[in-house]
Amino acid sequence: MSKICNYMNNSINKYIRPYTFPVAVKLLAKGEALPQKMRVPTENLGHPVAFCQAVSMARRFGWPVALYQKDQACGLAQIALGYKEEPDFMKDGSMVYPLYVENMEAGKKTQESTPKMPTAHTYCIIVAPLHLAEFDPDVIIVYGNAAQITRLVQGALYKEGGYIESRFAGRIACGGQVVVPIVEDRCNVIIPGGGERVFAVTTDDELAFSMPKSKFEDLAEGLEKTHKGGVARIPTPFAAINAKPQFPEAYWELEKYCDLR
Repeated sequence: MSKICNYMNNSINKYIRPYTFPVAVKLLAKGEALPQKMRVPTENLGHPVAFCQAVSMARRFGWPVALYQKDQACGLAQIALGYKEEPDFMKDGSMVYPLYVENMEAGKKTQESTPKMPTAHTYCIIVAPLHLAEFDPDVIIVYGNAAQITRLVQGALYKEGGYIESRFAGRIACGGQVVVPIVEDRCNVIIPGGGERVFAVTTDDELAFSMPKSKFEDLAEGLEKTHKGGVARIPTPFAAINAKPQFPEAYWELEKYCDLR
C-alpha cells in the first residue's frame, strides 16, 4: 500500500467507518505499467463490465480492477470518462430523451450538462480498495449513508469553509465521481444513478463522496479536527441517549409503584 493510501485509509476508517472499502482510482497513461494483481474483466471474467460494477468489485470484493476500453461495457461511461469522443447523436439529447426528459431540447440541455473529460485520451482506469492500492490515486471514492457523507463534507470544508456545490441528474454518476474531482479539482457529493443501482447493486440508502488527490491531506485533517469538536461524529452522538425518558400516562401507576413518580 502506498503511503498516502495508508494515511487516507486510516483516517476514513477511523472517522467515517464506511460499510464498504474506500476506493482508489487512477487514470493510467499509455505505456504506464499496470500494478500487479489487477483483474482485467475481459481476461478474468470473459466479458466487459460497467465502471460502476468495477467500483463495486473494489469496494465489496476487495478486487483491484483495470478497465481498458475493451473492458468498459457502458457506452455512456466510455464517453464521460474519456475513452471515446462524444458522438453527434448523443450531443443532440437522443440518449436522454425520451427516457428521462419530455423533449429533445431538454435532453440536449441535460447532455450538455453531463460531466465529461475534456478530451478522449483515456487509456486505462484502475480501481482498487484503498487498503490494497499499490499506486497513488488521482481520486478516492467513499460510499456511505447520509450521516457519513455529511462528515466527509464537514472535513472537506474545514480548511477553506464555504459549501460543496454538487449537481445531480440521476444518471452517469461516474462523471461526478471521477471527472468532477479531476477536471475541477474539488470534492463532490454524488447521488448514484439508476444504472449503477441496477448493474452495480448500489443500495437505495447509499450516497458517494469523491475527492481529488490535492484535497486528500486537508480532508483527513478536517475529519480529525471536526471530530475533536465533538458536535458531529460517526456514530452520531444523539443527545437523547442521556436524557430522561418520558413515558405515556399508561405507565404512570407503574412509575409510582417503582418510586419513579
